[in-house]
Amino acid sequence: MKSMKKVLVLMLSLLLVVGMFGCSKDNDGSGKSTDGIDDSTNVKIGVLVADATGAEALAFRSYYENYIQKQYNVTFMYSDELADAAAEASAIDNFIANNCKAIISFASADRPAQIRKCAENKVYYAVATGTLSDEEYKEFKDNEYYVGAIGPDLYTEYLAGYNMAKYYLDQGKTKFAVFGGATPYYVDMHIYRTAGILVALCEAGGGNYNGASDMGSMIGTIYGMNCQLTPAVIGSVELVSYIGGYDFDDAWFGKLAEAANNPSVEVLLAVGSGLDTFAAFKKPNQFLGTVDAYTADAVKAMEAGTLNYLAGKFSASIGPIFMATLSAVQGKPIRTANGEALALSQGYWVATSADEAKNFYAVDSSTTDPAYTRAMLDTLFGASYDDFAKFVGAFSFEEIQNLKK
Repeated sequence: MKSMKKVLVLMLSLLLVVGMFGCSKDNDGSGKSTDGIDDSTNVKIGVLVADATGAEALAFRSYYENYIQKQYNVTFMYSDELADAAAEASAIDNFIANNCKAIISFASADRPAQIRKCAENKVYYAVATGTLSDEEYKEFKDNEYYVGAIGPDLYTEYLAGYNMAKYYLDQGKTKFAVFGGATPYYVDMHIYRTAGILVALCEAGGGNYNGASDMGSMIGTIYGMNCQLTPAVIGSVELVSYIGGYDFDDAWFGKLAEAANNPSVEVLLAVGSGLDTFAAFKKPNQFLGTVDAYTADAVKAMEAGTLNYLAGKFSASIGPIFMATLSAVQGKPIRTANGEALALSQGYWVATSADEAKNFYAVDSSTTDPAYTRAMLDTLFGASYDDFAKFVGAFSFEEIQNLKK
């Protein structure tokens, strides 16, 4: 009887060992997982950041350092906050000196210069949450060291502003105050979001803003005004107040307070940083919408009724560009049939209630089961362009939950 027990124990032990090896990513001891990813050698990746302390920037960093870095044999090396092209160039030199094999960029003072410097030094380069202009893409799409860009394209940015304004216009609101973020600094994504707001006002009001009423003409008008916008009556609706820039001085805060305190203003709209600008001055009978990020503070603001509309990037949205970069470093670049670099767009998660915001944030802040897990990202290693694009295109919260099933 004792012999039989020993045999059973031995058999169970062997089954457990076989099961462990059967589930392992590394079946042959080579360090290469079953999907071809080489986990035997650490890959150092430099990360350029223009914003080191904002909620969105911190969420992105948390995903890379607290999830991706623990799942793959990679090390992320972050730059300090970069204010200009010279600082970006210096940071790249430092990454190269520290043997980084690739650079993922969140900084955009001079992306062409960044790409050229990386290519000259045979270091792969990717844009994390933005796009190149058509002219820039044409220049670099065939460069083997340019991995590509994944993030909201400019039309998506335009729609983020348009849909936010339309949400309130459809409720019959007619008096708006707008914070245009970095529009005065000629930052494209904020310009396009602002243009979207203005076009929505024109459509609802039956008028025009300085002669413009559609996307193309509105972009031209904004640039024609040197990105210094002014209030205006637009048919039956009104842009009561407009504030742009990030001065953070008494005069700037005074303008924000004056806009919110205007008794006719029903809705406060921010193309970025809504909680840092209008929230402190919002009146109980006003509404506040912003394009921003999913954070604990944003969820609390929605629960309190301070914030009513939030369009935000999800932190794991930078997972696919990481995998495209790792794939390129390990000899399996993801390119179009013509050998061109990635140029893919992702949109925003939009919450209009506290429950939606809480649900989104619970997933977005998870370091164990984020929106894009390792199992999901592994399917992208060395993938075809079409398969990769299909994955990235299914970016809505509901679509991503379905991908996990």
